Amino acid sequence: MMSITDTTSTAGLLALGRIAQALGPRSRQRLGAFIGRRLMGLSASRRDITMSNITQAFPDLSAPEREVIMRGSYENLGIVLSELLATPALSKTDLPSLVKIPGFDAVLERHRAGKPSIFLSAHYGNWEYLAMTAGIMLDAPVTIVVHPQSNAAADRFLNAYRTRFGNIVVPMGEAARPLVKALSSGGVVAFLVDQHGHIDKDPWIEFFGRSTPTYEAPAALALKYNAPIFYAFAERLADGSYNAPIRELPMHDLENTKEGIIELTKRHVQKLEDVILQRPELWSWQHRRWRS
Repeated sequence: MMSITDTTSTAGLLALGRIAQALGPRSRQRLGAFIGRRLMGLSASRRDITMSNITQAFPDLSAPEREVIMRGSYENLGIVLSELLATPALSKTDLPSLVKIPGFDAVLERHRAGKPSIFLSAHYGNWEYLAMTAGIMLDAPVTIVVHPQSNAAADRFLNAYRTRFGNIVVPMGEAARPLVKALSSGGVVAFLVDQHGHIDKDPWIEFFGRSTPTYEAPAALALKYNAPIFYAFAERLADGSYNAPIRELPMHDLENTKEGIIELTKRHVQKLEDVILQRPELWSWQHRRWRS
């Protein structure tokens, strides 16, 4: 939510939240789409980054086609914000009826057997509702790695919403110990895997035809703790609900080596690219994913 909280005051977010909480689901999404269009006009530099990313990923598209993707991406960002701010108005029974996760039984079975799992997603569709729904369905906390916001006050209350139904959030720079603890005790940990990694530490993986540093932690933890990776992306449907089929990423042929970590990272990056190609307007192109 970086591009939103950097340009919106905490007081404004709280006021917006009161409005979002008073609306029904479809009206809330219409409000969010409106907010997204307004956000698109607030920062020319962020808009330029967004269009540059889209252009380099889809060089064969016409300018109007790229504009459609950019507009949809901003609208999705606004919808995610509006829906997240409405979290206090939701109950534990609301989200599973709104977000379907076919295949989640595989994660449940492992959890009931005391075996760890790793859950991967991205800034696609409503990733916030996806994480909340997974925790509700698991009936246990999902430990989620988050990138702290520069607006500390906004960070606190957004994280309060994220943890409303029992999930745990840990800042990216302080995540090592909580992640190891969760995996060692048979828990579920979650990552959004579409952010820029460390230039010198993380492997460079091709993403939309360009090599970029990609966080190795999900793959490294999966191989070290023999924790399968499950991935899902919350696609918004025509009726405003979300569908996020969960699938296991093949890794049985890989060893816990540098080469194994790189190969497993390549595999989950390819799954992300595949889903973005289907509905590019649902991904957050605003991030400087290829800044290097």
